[in-house]
Amino acid sequence: MNRMVLTLWLLLLMMVLLNADQMVIAPNIAEVQKEFGITTREIGLIQGTFTVVGALISLVWGYMSDRFSRRKLMLFSVLIGEIPCFLSAFVQTYPQLFIARAFTGIGVGALFPLVFSYAADVFKEKERARANAFLSTAISLGAIVGMVVAGFTGTTFGWRLPFILVSVPNVFVVILFYLVSKEPKRGASEIAVGDLVEQGYTYLGKVRLSDYKDIFRIKTNLVLFIQGILGTIPWGAIPYFLVNFLETSKNLTKETATLVFIFFGVGNVLGIFFGGLIGGYLYKKKASYMPLFASITTAAGAFMALAALNFPPVTGVASFAVLSALGALAAATASMTGPNVKTMVMNTNEPENRGRIFSVFNLTDSLGIGFGQFFAGVVAASIGSVGAALNISALFWIPCSAILLVAVRSLPKDRQLLRKKMKRRAESMVETG
Repeated sequence: MNRMVLTLWLLLLMMVLLNADQMVIAPNIAEVQKEFGITTREIGLIQGTFTVVGALISLVWGYMSDRFSRRKLMLFSVLIGEIPCFLSAFVQTYPQLFIARAFTGIGVGALFPLVFSYAADVFKEKERARANAFLSTAISLGAIVGMVVAGFTGTTFGWRLPFILVSVPNVFVVILFYLVSKEPKRGASEIAVGDLVEQGYTYLGKVRLSDYKDIFRIKTNLVLFIQGILGTIPWGAIPYFLVNFLETSKNLTKETATLVFIFFGVGNVLGIFFGGLIGGYLYKKKASYMPLFASITTAAGAFMALAALNFPPVTGVASFAVLSALGALAAATASMTGPNVKTMVMNTNEPENRGRIFSVFNLTDSLGIGFGQFFAGVVAASIGSVGAALNISALFWIPCSAILLVAVRSLPKDRQLLRKKMKRRAESMVETG
């Protein structure tokens, strides 16, 4: 195994483990509520804060990733996330748990712009869709790992042990990643300028705080920001409360409810992976096919999710199988958008802006996820129905699908604008030597 392959596998494993932190509390919500005397409202606030605080911090990390070594920043961000995750196992009060989870969210949010900025300078335009399929799959797989570890160990050993199991291994992984990896050259994978960078020319793109306003002048960015907020509301609510909903509404034990969630998660992982590959294939045919594909699959995911959520209570093996299949199909169709959105972001923004664009993108996604978790918790506590909260959340995929249709026209135009910018920059690099 060569150095680059090992680096990428370590990067994927690092993302799996860090993202496992997000869902490690979800299967044991009832136990946490009982110990600290809290309701779903406080649980939703914990996870909402986890997500939103991390997203706000990622704005700073996004700026730093466009200026400094991404390897060093990755090492620091993982340690910021995993140390408080480990300490979550030893908290004694609700405020202590709240603070520990907020700090863990900082680490998770900080890693997002670093990883995708790093990947954009490693992979060329035609390779990015496949790379994003793997990277996005790692994020989703992390959530499943967190749920599985917590769901199957929490019953026997309590809700605290899972925090230790998902945090400690990643400390060793990130140290090994730092020792093995190399910092990619900025602009090395771009059309026109990439060959010059490899020959020793200096990439001329500068990083300025004032450039944030230019990010919002790219129409595709605005479309993806808006769809990100709308489309992640269901992803915040449904996975987080799904096990609890299945236990209380579908006649399932925690173990069987966790098994249904695993099917949901497997569908999510497969949807992300194959959605990224299919989207990349369509992109090579015609750039506008990628957002059209994302729009169609998002709408399909909404209807499949509603079918699964309103499925009758489980009465036997056959109904259990049908419910699991519906959940897997809903997750698979709705998740196909994610990796394609990241590819669209990479292919319409300049290399020196990608850390920042992904940090803003993470903010909009996290606002949606955080709002979804808090919204579902508040609605469930107010009307006494987790199912109603999840149904309302799933409906947000419909306007998300409609917004993505705007990118069918904007993506090809913004892609060509970026290519023209890179050609002009290449000419400037040759002129300046």
